[in-house]
Amino acid sequence: MDTRSAEALTPTPPQASQAKISTAVKGNPPSPAVQPPPPPLASVSSSQSLPQLPGTPQDPGSGGEGGPIRAPASLWRCSRIMHLLRDLHPTLLSALEGIVDQMIWFRESWYEELLRQLNEGLSLCQTIAFENREDFLNTQVPSEMIQYVTRLVNTFGVGQEQQGGLGTLSGLPAHEAVSKRASQDPAFQRLKTQFTTDFDFSNPGAKRLHNLITKLKKWIKILELKTKSLPKSFLLEERCRFLSNFSLATAEVEIPGEYLVPRQMPYYVKIARFMPRVELIQRHNSAVRRLCIQGDNGKIYPYLVLNDAHMVKCRREERVLQLISMMNLCLEKDKETSRRHLLFTIPRVVAVSPQMRLIEDNTSDVSLGEIFKQYLLQSGLDSDHHILQYYEKLSQAQARGEPLCVQVLQNIFTQIQSSGAPPTILKDWSERTFLTVTDLWTFRKQLTNHLSLCGLLEFILHLTRLDPDMCHIMRNSGTMTYCFYTFEINKQGELDANRPVPFRLTPCLQTLISPLGISGPLQMTMIATARCLVQPKFSLQSMLQAILRDEFIAWKKKQEEEENNATVGTVEVDNEEVIRLVTSAVIAITTRLQNLAEFEDAESKVTLLISAASNVENLCRMDPAWNPWL
Repeated sequence: MDTRSAEALTPTPPQASQAKISTAVKGNPPSPAVQPPPPPLASVSSSQSLPQLPGTPQDPGSGGEGGPIRAPASLWRCSRIMHLLRDLHPTLLSALEGIVDQMIWFRESWYEELLRQLNEGLSLCQTIAFENREDFLNTQVPSEMIQYVTRLVNTFGVGQEQQGGLGTLSGLPAHEAVSKRASQDPAFQRLKTQFTTDFDFSNPGAKRLHNLITKLKKWIKILELKTKSLPKSFLLEERCRFLSNFSLATAEVEIPGEYLVPRQMPYYVKIARFMPRVELIQRHNSAVRRLCIQGDNGKIYPYLVLNDAHMVKCRREERVLQLISMMNLCLEKDKETSRRHLLFTIPRVVAVSPQMRLIEDNTSDVSLGEIFKQYLLQSGLDSDHHILQYYEKLSQAQARGEPLCVQVLQNIFTQIQSSGAPPTILKDWSERTFLTVTDLWTFRKQLTNHLSLCGLLEFILHLTRLDPDMCHIMRNSGTMTYCFYTFEINKQGELDANRPVPFRLTPCLQTLISPLGISGPLQMTMIATARCLVQPKFSLQSMLQAILRDEFIAWKKKQEEEENNATVGTVEVDNEEVIRLVTSAVIAITTRLQNLAEFEDAESKVTLLISAASNVENLCRMDPAWNPWL
């Protein structure tokens, strides 16, 4: 055994190991002893005091403004927990802090962040356009959308530039950094001037919604071209030296999200090392980094480092994933679902910071939106060609004086299908991807089962619609994952059940699955899953109450903050009101589930549900941004 192996097997004292980690992260010379932990909150002086929170009384012995400020009880408890962890596990805690500190190098650059924000703004504008489709050409931009775009104009170029050459700007304030970048880079100055001019709402016609949508699409294409011209990967050791040198000898840290999956055997995979190359890919309408981690079992675990601006929305998505993971425990214990191998496929999601998450990835992942964009690219069409065509034909029908009815929408739907969205898109793609008959049959069977689970979940839980970019297909297994699902709650605090179609079963999916697959595996899987979840032994109501309680508390706080213009975190929620909302939502969910699990004269209501989801009269009433023809 060589010297390095012997050193790796020799146990390292906690103090020495922590000093090594601190040295690797901060670049300081190693010290013989570890610095003592910071003093508890009780000994914080006036110069080190915590900020005064709204509604927090000052220490009576402080003597006014100059004395120490009393911290709330929650911060005292957090501080106590952190000090206990630091005393019990100094090496592990220092390693985790080092990993989190290095994640700053995975942040978006300013143009990647702007591209994500423009995509979000375009999605909001398309929603507003569909709500005002009776008079689309004359629809004005709402004041909230004007404020959103104005904020993008004011913060243009503000962000972390990671591409070198501008590293001296990181220590400057935002406006000074932008001014210095503009003086150094004339191309950036021209870009900023053009961006400000295009989104100047004082120009005539600038507040028309269709004009704003055109400008947003223009700048999305510009920034996409700039993003595609960048390197597709970078070496980890160039930016994250601590992650590059990390190993099991540094600390025993589990793979992110390892404890989220219940296991019968208490064995958890630990991080052996971080792979040397980080990839830059386009996913979820933004530029993300793919970080690969090798476990101590030899497997490679890819993760997406996703930047999120809306912390509340991210927590809502994670609640749905928690509920789905609890439902998996029920499906594993039922005979009918176990023999069909019915399980929801959910990615691990770990919050690293309020604005950054790690999401488990699969290198064979492809979304329905990406498949459709590849087809349009091969046909020489833009990705939003059919959405523009929808509103153009709708405006032409309104100009002829035709009322907005189902017949007009159905004619538009048929014309779009015949002009560039045939129902064989997914079938042709699968035949090109899976060359053998066995692979194609296995893929289609797996996809049918998971599409059935997804449709049942979306219908009974009143979830948001499944957009093409949310539906991800694994080409190596045929399973399907669904990201960014949230509960759809209306303004009255009730689960919204007003939607033309109950779940996604569009013409392309119908053609891929085939009529036999719809009347056979798709329908039977829904019935078996519903009959499993209604069994009293699984206590689905208790799961729903636990998840929906947090959901409605967050919803109620947000509503009252918007109505009263209150500060975040100062709103008190009425417990009786929350109990009423949760009870009503649980009854609505269990009623839908019970109806699907029951039979009436050997007939199930699942047949009516599938018929409503595949009916063209219902599909044509959906938002064109949902791509009902895909």
